[in-house]
Amino acid sequence: MAVRVGEERFSELVKEALSELPPDLAKYLRGLEIQVEDYPDDEVMLELGLKPPNYPFGLYEGPSILETDNPRDFPGRIVLFRRPLEEWCQTEEELRDQIRRTVFHELAHRFGFSDEEMFDELRAGAGFPWKEEERHKEATRYLNQAEHDLRAAELLLEKGFFDWALEIALTSAWRSLFAFLVKIGENPEAIAEEDIPKLWARAARRDPRFLRLRELLRLDRITVDMGEPGLPPPKERVGEKRAQEALCAAKKTFALARGDGNGEI
Repeated sequence: MAVRVGEERFSELVKEALSELPPDLAKYLRGLEIQVEDYPDDEVMLELGLKPPNYPFGLYEGPSILETDNPRDFPGRIVLFRRPLEEWCQTEEELRDQIRRTVFHELAHRFGFSDEEMFDELRAGAGFPWKEEERHKEATRYLNQAEHDLRAAELLLEKGFFDWALEIALTSAWRSLFAFLVKIGENPEAIAEEDIPKLWARAARRDPRFLRLRELLRLDRITVDMGEPGLPPPKERVGEKRAQEALCAAKKTFALARGDGNGEI
């Protein structure tokens, strides 16, 4: 269900996003105009090569900081498209986050970055909404791999490779959480770099049953890298009990993500 906040509240959310800018960046905003429009016009859609319902979230018009003689005061305009942003989000919290990402993305253009040059946090925020069919295909793809990972973790556990079993089980849990979130409407690009704690928190907000899988947070803190010099290697640090716990948690996560009742196994 799309969220609707009205023009006044939307403008407040935009101001909140701008207020989060570090002072070192905010000083370059002189001359910048920020406007809110319902939808992009036909000319913008044609220029971007888009057709409804694939609308952009925002647009920057003007020179970059690399093209001006006075980097602290030069003209430019950011246009945010309210309806596409509202239609993409299901809660005001999500809308606030997406506005923030889009504002920062368009500011990155002002600072001279292309889409390809932006780091993930900025690039992910201003993509175009995935169609429902595309999201479901992507969720299914991740769930299929998560199920395969579970079988691999079981075999590794049986053979006594406990460190590998734990790592593969947690990989399965990550993919299951990702699949669940994508299936219910999250932007795959926006969450692709998030770790298990962040994905779990998102999933728990959407479905409280994931709160029962808080053990994932503890298990995710178990590292399987070599660590500091002299530290026992992972094969000695990770025992059978921890590997079994990780596999059990991963199975429950997969079951919930797939929609199998309460995730019991």
